[in-house]
Amino acid sequence: MRKDLTFGQTTPFKSNFLRAIILIGFVCFANTAKAQILAWQFALPQPTKGVEASISSTTTNEFLETSTLTRGKGIVPKQGNSRGFSGNFGVDESFEDAQKSNAYFQFEVKPKKGYEVSLSSLKATLRRQEQSAHIYRWTYSLDGKKFIKIGNEDLKVINVSNNGVPQPAIDLISIKELQKVSKTITLRLYAWGGLTNEGKAIAFGFGKSDTKGSNALTLDGTVTKK
Repeated sequence: MRKDLTFGQTTPFKSNFLRAIILIGFVCFANTAKAQILAWQFALPQPTKGVEASISSTTTNEFLETSTLTRGKGIVPKQGNSRGFSGNFGVDESFEDAQKSNAYFQFEVKPKKGYEVSLSSLKATLRRQEQSAHIYRWTYSLDGKKFIKIGNEDLKVINVSNNGVPQPAIDLISIKELQKVSKTITLRLYAWGGLTNEGKAIAFGFGKSDTKGSNALTLDGTVTKK
């Protein structure tokens, strides 16, 4: 028997084979962890006007229920935002004020029976006007009542570009409560910091999607059988 095939020894072939298996597993895991499970684009087949009462997810994982993006009662859909979804916020000075005013956007992540979801990241293109709310914080809830802040600090939309600006991805994979969940997860974006609630230049929200249908809101994660 050849020495390099003796039981218990690792040959160059075996070593390379193991490395390949590990590499393939790592790549598969990385791709799975970043899979898009919910998304919204506001351009196709017809561009939104921005004042719709709600908008269903345009991309939905087959093992999740279709999700609906809505506004809290504190947001008034007064002004159009073609290829977007926005509204006019009140004059709130803090996160706590925004909570009291119900100044938020919201959607739910609901696995179908027999499945569980793990969330990894949340990405959004946000659009603001000069005097609008522009400080924001994502939150989550597992009961639809108690909302927990995501991240260590509040974020700001500085740029007033008419097309909106992609915001830094929000890390969710480090939140244990959002891994392997078989019940409904509610995600809310609270916003505040507006200077006035009168006039036209006070809208804040999602978008714009480009004319090819780029996503303005995307949730990444995995959906697996329980």
